[in-house]
Amino acid sequence: MLHLYKEDLPPTLAAVLELERQEGFEQGIEQGIEQGIEQGIKQIITGLIETGADDQWIAEIAKLPVAKIMEIRKELK
Repeated sequence: MLHLYKEDLPPTLAAVLELERQEGFEQGIEQGIEQGIEQGIKQIITGLIETGADDQWIAEIAKLPVAKIMEIRKELK
């Protein structure tokens, strides 16, 4: 198994690897935030569905297609 250590690499390669690592970290953070937002929206929509709100009304409020609301409703059954 090949082990690479930062201090053993040429300065430019080490910088490229560090940049790639940082970009990967940032991308992971962004994806986590997006997933969290989506889960939060889904929880709110689920709550509205459970209170008996109309799909069309929920779609207008959430600024989502009615089909998405119907999909969430089906998942609850």
